[in-house]
Amino acid sequence: MPVTIDNIEIAALIDSGSSINVISQQLFNSLPEHYRNSFKSANEKILFANNASINIVGTARIKIKVPTGKHWLHVYILSQTSNPLILGTNYLFTNKIVLDFGKLYINTKTVKVMSKTNFCPCKFRIFMWSKLGKNVLYGTQGICTSSDYMNKIGLLTAKAVVSVDQKNSVPVKLMNVTNEPITIQEGKF
Repeated sequence: MPVTIDNIEIAALIDSGSSINVISQQLFNSLPEHYRNSFKSANEKILFANNASINIVGTARIKIKVPTGKHWLHVYILSQTSNPLILGTNYLFTNKIVLDFGKLYINTKTVKVMSKTNFCPCKFRIFMWSKLGKNVLYGTQGICTSSDYMNKIGLLTAKAVVSVDQKNSVPVKLMNVTNEPITIQEGKF
């Protein structure tokens, strides 16, 4: 679900299996000071469905803007999260949010990854961060796959699930399987 906190746009995860709202420590630390001033430290743990637990860094109140309006919510701050913002049933109940699965649809889209000029020696693996277009929200998750261009020049792309970071980038792992060094042209991928 698209969410804006001040000027930060992110893709929040709605988790009907979570009773609480969770924000990553990284996202929380990037918010304006008036949100960080609401921070209260906590010496508690959260228990997951698989009986694993994680320490809570703290709690806070933040205001989010969603397509249907603006809402204040209480969040638990965690050092590691699968998504920068997770909205649980507490948020859904408090704001009388209705999930209409009858009208739900799945949208698939391909997003081009932008590269800077890179050099990849023969029989060599390279790891790089690559930019996405501005229309892709922080926290969006997807699968990184190889393009026709990369296949044509002899580079393999590791197929991986990736999350868009705050710099609008994703990690990409490449391998040159040829006997010659390869230069990736700027803007190509």
